[in-house]
Amino acid sequence: MTGYKDFFERIARIVNAPREGSISDLELSDLGLSRTDLAMLRSGAPNARERILSMASQFGLSEDDLKAHPELGLELAEKCGHCRQAKTCRDAIRSGVRLPQEKCPNSGLYAALSEG
Repeated sequence: MTGYKDFFERIARIVNAPREGSISDLELSDLGLSRTDLAMLRSGAPNARERILSMASQFGLSEDDLKAHPELGLELAEKCGHCRQAKTCRDAIRSGVRLPQEKCPNSGLYAALSEG
């Protein structure tokens, strides 16, 4: 795996594949995912990557900072994808205002990463 961006691009391709399409166990294994992980990701709000990167930037983190911790990709995606504030974040991104850090389920991870 080449990093965080590649992880999300590959996840997006798999998650957005037709439900009746067959995704091999090898494809899932390459990403460190189980069938349960796939079901969880498919059930989340779309565009988690955009929200993750936007919120991370508010903590002073770049995409490269996140790439340095690819083991957090699934956790970030799961929390963001199932966050009850996904619409709030989407609207904030569209209107160019700050995202609600205090409501973000990943804020603890971002804070820990930004502290070093």
